[in-house]
Amino acid sequence: MSLHQQITADVGAAAATPDPIKPWDYLRLRRGAARLTIAQAARPFWKNPAHQDDVETILLGFEQPDAIMDQWVAETINRAFPFDPLIYRQLAEDPAHLHPRLCRTCGWDEWTETNDLEGASNSWAEEGERCKRCEQLERRAAGTWQAMLPLDRAA
Repeated sequence: MSLHQQITADVGAAAATPDPIKPWDYLRLRRGAARLTIAQAARPFWKNPAHQDDVETILLGFEQPDAIMDQWVAETINRAFPFDPLIYRQLAEDPAHLHPRLCRTCGWDEWTETNDLEGASNSWAEEGERCKRCEQLERRAAGTWQAMLPLDRAA
């Protein structure tokens, strides 16, 4: 391969690489995967209704660009929805080439046990940077998904 071909290939590969997921994106993706509004996600963190608006504002603030939660907050967020504080820390502190691979739709990682819509362990979709479950959800919403049922249940 000539130098020109190598440079062209490297530039093409770099252009195809999506931007790294940021910590605030991971928080938003995980909350969205749980199908919670800010108000619903904030609910486990206030007892006095007078604090509701403050907690919701703080939680929403953590989803804004350049906002980073401290370790204690990151470790308690999973009271509201599935969230891995160690992944959050990696996204906040480590260089992008050390970040775990995450679904760009829901924030799932391959070490988190969850099932796809057919009941199998979730895995990566064949195309794109998303998990099989998100691909199935998208196809179901578009009306193009059919579950693969065992033969004895298909009839």
